[in-house]
Amino acid sequence: MNNYTRAIRRVAILGAGVMGAQIAAHFANAGLTVLLFELSAEKGDKNANVKKALAMLSKLKPAPFADSLAVHYIQPANYV
Repeated sequence: MNNYTRAIRRVAILGAGVMGAQIAAHFANAGLTVLLFELSAEKGDKNANVKKALAMLSKLKPAPFADSLAVHYIQPANYV
């Protein structure tokens, strides 16, 4: 790696809607750590909205994850 080239190791996705969650899955499939942001839940776990979006990904056909363990590369986050 020279001074002009940098490897991407982490990405942040702003919005865990249909498109954002699937983009996060693609980065996770590539082995990158993903910080997936969404508005915080009003009650309980502040990351509940992101966790709900990740749970919905497992129900899609075709599945967006190449490997079921790829979901572990995604870290839920919120704007609070």
